[in-house]
Amino acid sequence: MPDYRPTTEQQAILDHDATRHARVSAGPGSGKSATLVQLVSRLKHENESLKIKLLTFTRAATAELAKKVSNNPSLAATKPSTVHSFAISALMENPRIADLPRPLRIADDWEDKNIIRPGLAVRTGVGLKKLDKLRKEMASGWESLQPEEDPGVTAQERARFNGAWREHRGVYGYTLLSELPYALKRALEQYPDLAGLDYEVLVVDEYQDLNACELAILKSIAGHGCIILGAGDEDQSIYSGRRAAPEGLGRFLNDYPGAADYNLSIAQRYGAKIIDWSSYVIEGDPDRRADKPRLTPASSANEGEVALLAFRGERAEAKGIASIAKNLTDKDRIPADEIMILMRGDHNGQFSKAIKQELTSLGVQFSDPGSVKQALSEKSSRKMLALFRLLVDTNDSIAWAALIRIEDGVGDTFVNRVYDYAKVDGAGFGAALTKMYQTGFTGVSKPVAARVSALMYSVHQWLNERSVPMSEPENRWGQWMLENCDGTIVPNPSDQVKQILSAIDERIEPGGELSRYLSQIWPLARDWAQAESSGVRIMSMAAAKGLTVRATIIAGLENDIIPRPDGDQAEERRLLYVAMTRPKEVLIGTWVRSRRGPGSRAGSGSTGVPRTYTNFLADGPVTSQEGNDFIGSRWNS
Repeated sequence: MPDYRPTTEQQAILDHDATRHARVSAGPGSGKSATLVQLVSRLKHENESLKIKLLTFTRAATAELAKKVSNNPSLAATKPSTVHSFAISALMENPRIADLPRPLRIADDWEDKNIIRPGLAVRTGVGLKKLDKLRKEMASGWESLQPEEDPGVTAQERARFNGAWREHRGVYGYTLLSELPYALKRALEQYPDLAGLDYEVLVVDEYQDLNACELAILKSIAGHGCIILGAGDEDQSIYSGRRAAPEGLGRFLNDYPGAADYNLSIAQRYGAKIIDWSSYVIEGDPDRRADKPRLTPASSANEGEVALLAFRGERAEAKGIASIAKNLTDKDRIPADEIMILMRGDHNGQFSKAIKQELTSLGVQFSDPGSVKQALSEKSSRKMLALFRLLVDTNDSIAWAALIRIEDGVGDTFVNRVYDYAKVDGAGFGAALTKMYQTGFTGVSKPVAARVSALMYSVHQWLNERSVPMSEPENRWGQWMLENCDGTIVPNPSDQVKQILSAIDERIEPGGELSRYLSQIWPLARDWAQAESSGVRIMSMAAAKGLTVRATIIAGLENDIIPRPDGDQAEERRLLYVAMTRPKEVLIGTWVRSRRGPGSRAGSGSTGVPRTYTNFLADGPVTSQEGNDFIGSRWNS
């Protein structure tokens, strides 16, 4: 990073004595990631053999770190990882220390929704909503280390679920992403000297996103002489759903006595008005750490533009948002991919549908990160992914279940029969299915047996005709997969799926096995869609975390939407703060006086009932004004 010129705050971090633990409290846009990479570069320059690991929580943050690391040749061997990848690597390097199905298989979102959730609900004897409560309870024990029992769940349901889950995961051979750190924590308690964890320095970015289990892992590793450098911002902690513990950053100095304490409070990329407005929101939290320095703009920062706009109803709001986007691109010359439209939520397109219609009518190009999920959920995509999974492991139970699920004329009765056979036989679903195929599917109706037999014959024929290369092909795994899609048993993927695989080839760390590549397709495709776009990006506030653009429009800034009545008010405030600190130049919020369409059911609102803008903005530095008047005077006068 030849153009990196540290501020006084950043230089203090660069001069850190790496024999001490350290906390870095850093506001948005303050150069935290760049400073951490420069610090690691300095430490490696002074001691090339020093074992350092860069960790963070989200894949987006990891990608940002990886990009900065790649620009520094001295750090070629220092590859950032997510906490979950870190746990996977440690568990794989120390086989048999954790009670997890082997080989390690984590289902993607489609597999979880269509195979694991419905099957587990049947085995537990509950509906999907109750099942989700039970799974959330189980995860709470792993993540917070203090199981949180839902009052809507009975002791009998809880006991039945625990038994059903262990049986179900044994039959299908899957591991849940949320249990991996807990498995590593338990392994460290039983085997303190695990191979592959002999780091001397762990630099942990986005520290506020770690939960109690992950914090305990760091403490355990630190207990063996490793130095912990924790960097983050409690104000941007928005993952309570996975029991993130932002207070971990606040108590860092108590957890690691003698630790150095640094602050990064100068925002390098935001306009002064944007900082002023967003700071007003976050500083309204009475429980916020009082000693945290206020975020201030750099001396070179622009003034920025902010506005809070009121519209009569949701259609007028959609028209106004589309008009703003059109004017920003045409008259302000801001590229479409430097504009984001954010919403608190968008169930069934209740907010985005009307906005997309209006953008289309004005000829404004936009992208929908959700389209990636749709593309990877199509029948042809699922068949392709399942077949390559089977090429890696012919007994991959989830892959076989996926092929059965999308096969016409084969229903749950057949799936349950295979499951029962696997349970009695002590085999996985995939192995049981193969045994039943070899014996002619005794007891199965002839039409179903014929369909499944034909499917399995064609699959095995395809598998027998090819093998997985011993190492990653020169043209990368995604291209290799495309070359092996023959348009018959493996459908030719859509142009969008081809684009997704090409993008993943560019983003994923080279040299890995095909199994790792396949496991990264779903999450990396989602990250790519959110981070890169050929048009205006439309997404949720939470999905925008870690992204930076020139202009942001936040829709639906009303009470009952943000904050949600049943949500944690502090986290709802932090979520809005995250959304407000995405743009460098233009920040516009919109709200409506009355909603009558699908958006009227957001929060506890009702159709036609008068609405008010969120109390997070009440009495703040920006007053509400008529949206159409603003647009007219700003661009059309």
